[in-house]
Amino acid sequence: MVDAGLGIFGTLVQNLNALGFYGFVLPWLLIFAVVYGILVAGKIFGGDKKIAGLIALVIAFFVTAYTGIGSFFIGMSGLGAMLFGSLLIVVMFFALLGFQIENFKDVFKGWEGIIFLAVLGLVVFFVIGGGVISGITLSSEVWGAILMIVIIALAIMFVAGGGEKK
Repeated sequence: MVDAGLGIFGTLVQNLNALGFYGFVLPWLLIFAVVYGILVAGKIFGGDKKIAGLIALVIAFFVTAYTGIGSFFIGMSGLGAMLFGSLLIVVMFFALLGFQIENFKDVFKGWEGIIFLAVLGLVVFFVIGGGVISGITLSSEVWGAILMIVIIALAIMFVAGGGEKK
């Protein structure tokens, strides 16, 4: 029976999740395809696709059974979608302000670009769980303060850098 709140597709996704589709089947298929592609393209066994397929099959089962990589892929997919959506919002924001996409290549030149990329890399590192790895944990209040500081800094850079370049 279809739950009225979810609809047919929501129920389908829940049923697939209950069957282990996202936690086992999709990660298994991904690992199998990658290992098989590497073995066939590298011609490690003389280009014999049957041996490559059998070895890829075994490796895919071992990796998915031993590592629990399904939960990693599930988490990374959700985070990737969130980061992609955030990037899309930032690009739309800059487009509303009149920036041309061709002019962004000048943003990453010089020390400002290096600093920007370093800060962006650190933020992405902590957002995807690097804080847990490094032992540094930040509360949501600290993340909110960091976000506000970045927004204020970007606003100041936008207003102060409004003159024409020579």
